[in-house]
Amino acid sequence: MSMSSQAGSASGWDLAESVGIILSPAAYEVARYWVRAADFLDENGHPAMLAMRAQSEPGFYQLVEAVHPAVPSCDVLDELLRKGVAEQLESHYVLLRRSAYVHNAPGFDASPDVRRRKRRPGESAGRRKSDNA
Repeated sequence: MSMSSQAGSASGWDLAESVGIILSPAAYEVARYWVRAADFLDENGHPAMLAMRAQSEPGFYQLVEAVHPAVPSCDVLDELLRKGVAEQLESHYVLLRRSAYVHNAPGFDASPDVRRRKRRPGESAGRRKSDNA
């Protein structure tokens, strides 16, 4: 767990308050690390979609291993999926649902639509703006 305390605030994200209420301490720490550790953020600074079985790229297994090596990654994944905090995609990736994390910078009011319109041609538009889109 020493790595989770080193994650600090590498990103501008934090978990939504409700996530801390519904998750076990181990799953909460994994999700918290996912939103803060640079290795698990995408090019836009959002929690990255993680391969469920990847060994070469940072994947979900590596995320859990970094925080709780003794906890089976399948147990953490099952809990995150069951509680609606994460979503399993058909492409065998898992993503942290947008409703699970919030921006922790005061005054952050640019909506995803505004950020998408401000992007330069050729840049990624980023994640979807909600879990329903």
